[in-house]
Amino acid sequence: MKCELVDVFAREKLNGNGLTIFSDCDELCSKEMLAWAQEMRQFESIFLKVKADEYHARIFTVEEELDFAGHPLLGLTYHLHERFGSDSEHEWTIHINGRPLRLSSKKTDSEFIATMSQGRPFYSYSLSEDEAQVLYSSLNLTKPDGLSSGAEVISTGLPYVILPVRSQLEDISFNVRDLTPLIEPYGGKFLYVLDVDGLEGRTWDNKGLFEDVATGSAAGPVSAYLFKHGFVGDGEVIIKQGGFLGRPSEIKVRVVTCGSEIEDLQVSANVVKVADIAILR
Repeated sequence: MKCELVDVFAREKLNGNGLTIFSDCDELCSKEMLAWAQEMRQFESIFLKVKADEYHARIFTVEEELDFAGHPLLGLTYHLHERFGSDSEHEWTIHINGRPLRLSSKKTDSEFIATMSQGRPFYSYSLSEDEAQVLYSSLNLTKPDGLSSGAEVISTGLPYVILPVRSQLEDISFNVRDLTPLIEPYGGKFLYVLDVDGLEGRTWDNKGLFEDVATGSAAGPVSAYLFKHGFVGDGEVIIKQGGFLGRPSEIKVRVVTCGSEIEDLQVSANVVKVADIAILR
């Protein structure tokens, strides 16, 4: 069995968000995939199966399988381009849990860029001030004075509770053992704390054990939130993340609109290869 290590949202090795891509792994069951994801200890790992010229992927954290994630799919695009591509630019369709996703890749002498179309955002719930205050308190935060926009649940495949702050990211500490029971009633899977002025964010697993370096699945919902509340217009948005882990990352999102509505959220990432690994089984 082979796997490949890449860094996503990075122009140089050992920056951005690391990813393990498992290929030639058709015989693995779900339990084995989870075990290998736990072995690699990265925020997410992705497993590729090629069936009748279709690309099917499954994504695992160290705790569970995810229905959707951003940086693993963008990183997988590098693998597809390297192994199956023949030109400098390609379009790819990757199936994850029965959902086809469109991605593109472009390779030049100096960089590799992967882009994912996340489509239209789905706004599922707006938290009241009292509901949001529970979340602020759970992370040692308070809602900033003069901030008119509130917390919302937004999804482009994975629902995030967007919790807005102003220059408070360094103050975050977990006051609860698990965020899951606090956000699940609103339909949220994870919580993303967003500095709406600095366009910078932080997110963790719900127990606060692992902070994510750069979160592609959150980049679309975050950009939709910023656009809805007038912090950005259409066009390109750059979201910063990972600085508190010593791996500063930039996530580029193009907000495509028709009138006042978002038609598409296109998330892009630079990807660099770190290593090829052969695993003995």
